[in-house]
Amino acid sequence: MSFGELHPFFVHFPIALVTVAAFFDVLGLFVNKSFFPKVGFTLLLVATALAIAVGLSGYAAEAILEENIRILAAVADNLTQHATAGNLAVWLIVALGLFRLWSVLERKNWALQGWIFPILSVLLSLWVIYTGLLGGKLARAVVSAYQAMI
Repeated sequence: MSFGELHPFFVHFPIALVTVAAFFDVLGLFVNKSFFPKVGFTLLLVATALAIAVGLSGYAAEAILEENIRILAAVADNLTQHATAGNLAVWLIVALGLFRLWSVLERKNWALQGWIFPILSVLLSLWVIYTGLLGGKLARAVVSAYQAMI
């Protein structure tokens, strides 16, 4: 099994981690406990590391599709949409993870207290979920293209 074939397995981890991190960040706004934002921060850091692996496995999965020109032709639009959204998702996860890490290390209270990270986390979570939906659409298109070849 190649690294690209593992992309559908890897991709679920950052999606779940980013979504749960956003939940904890929002919960931290309403329940005045420092525990919840700390959990959100930790989950985002893990998601950041995993997002890089997901991005690399996505490039490898794309290379697999490019080997079969008939399949690629059938799914080109879906592949372009998912690859573009996926690349942006990886960069956004890494950017938010690094921004939050910087805020914690530099003790930037203006960033750590209030709405900035909950809002950014929710927006990121929505983008990651949208990207996952595009991935599901791509997977269905690939299956249909393979079935049409049989």
